[in-house]
Amino acid sequence: MPLVSTPPVAPRGYSAVELARAAGVSTGTIKHWIAEGLMDKPAFRARRTVYGREHLVRALAIKKLRDHNLLLPEIKRKLAGIPLEELAKEVLPPEPPASAAPGAAERADAAEIGRAWRRVELMPGLELHVRADAGAVVHRMAAEIRDKYGCEREEERR
Repeated sequence: MPLVSTPPVAPRGYSAVELARAAGVSTGTIKHWIAEGLMDKPAFRARRTVYGREHLVRALAIKKLRDHNLLLPEIKRKLAGIPLEELAKEVLPPEPPASAAPGAAERADAAEIGRAWRRVELMPGLELHVRADAGAVVHRMAAEIRDKYGCEREEERR
């Protein structure tokens, strides 16, 4: 289950800085990945260049593979045959279920939104709780804590 909480793509998309921040990399890294052919170039509009959801999904996927020490040519080959929506399932948090009542999302008060938490199990008996609406950095930190300090799952220990 991905733990990275990403901001929704606004109708206008992401700026280079917003995309880099959401992916947890620098803008220079994003530009390098584009130059290496790992991501498509957006339509250039100087400071108003807009990156879309596909850029975010690919950047998160590349970052995830880089974190596993894969080299860029290997990542490029790996991602070449994977459809965008398959990548999105791997790197984006699941969409919240749609409510049956029309307009229910608009009627939810701030207190209800603040009660949504994600549970990150570090080991049996030890959990880390992260508010669902926390930013990408917080969710990435939780994943890093789990990866660094969490115990192996029971089935992996056998």
